[in-house]
Amino acid sequence: MHTFKLLTLTILGVLIFGSAGYFGYELFIKPGRIEKVEKASEAAAVSPTPTPDPGDHDLQRLKSLQAAGDHSAARDGLKSWIDAHPKSPLLRDARNALGNANMALLFQPAANPSVVTYKVVKGDSLARIASKNKSNAELIQKANNLPGIGLQIGQELLIPALTPSLELSRASKKATLFDSGGFVKEYDLISSPQAPLKPLPPINTKILDKIATSGTKRVAFGDKAYAQSDRMILLAGNSSIIGVDLQSTNAAPPPSPGVTATNASSSPTPSALPPGYVLSKEDLLEIFPLVSRNTPVIIH
Repeated sequence: MHTFKLLTLTILGVLIFGSAGYFGYELFIKPGRIEKVEKASEAAAVSPTPTPDPGDHDLQRLKSLQAAGDHSAARDGLKSWIDAHPKSPLLRDARNALGNANMALLFQPAANPSVVTYKVVKGDSLARIASKNKSNAELIQKANNLPGIGLQIGQELLIPALTPSLELSRASKKATLFDSGGFVKEYDLISSPQAPLKPLPPINTKILDKIATSGTKRVAFGDKAYAQSDRMILLAGNSSIIGVDLQSTNAAPPPSPGVTATNASSSPTPSALPPGYVLSKEDLLEIFPLVSRNTPVIIH
């Protein structure tokens, strides 16, 4: 009898505490475990392993060609790559690479038919040669890496005869350089005039003047102070293209519309940046010799 009671109590204890444990697990432990599993599944669904861009391999190969100095093959390949991948997230990288290739080939006669060879004769100057060949003196100096404006009789010069134009986009913060309507290079605008809320037709204007200054004085091309001068491109309609030194301003590379090159020492708050279309000083100095008075400019 004693053994029967003990067995009965044991069975009752197992039933009572076992049921309590089971219901406790179902009520408190199992929901938490399910929630953790669900959260892990959601995290996996939200952060899938990114799929490699199908054009990445070819783009890296073309950039390797460019790094090796084969700019012509890189340029042709990059043009084809951009046509084949118009919506790729790597498109900006490809356009930057194409711009660098175009700039490297800009003054090479084999790659640019507009570049001709000229032999210096008595009485020549860069300005006179530029006038005879529909070029500009600073562009000839840049194309030939001349340390100054002095020439020697019999010296052979490369004479580029570019047909440049510029497009400025207030919405995308881009300045794009073209030659004879073909893409050359794209630049980031650090700042620009505010784009209108309502889309308007493009503004067709032109370069009114190119200005170099040292302090408060205007400096002419060929002056000893010209190389270190600040630059500004004036546009018809009272706008301008300006360049700022990113290292001295700590300005972040993207931007707004106008074009000039100045050295600024203050931080790049909107009030500190000059008005107009602002590029990095390096970018403006690259563009400056490639354009001339009356170069067409389209503002979007």
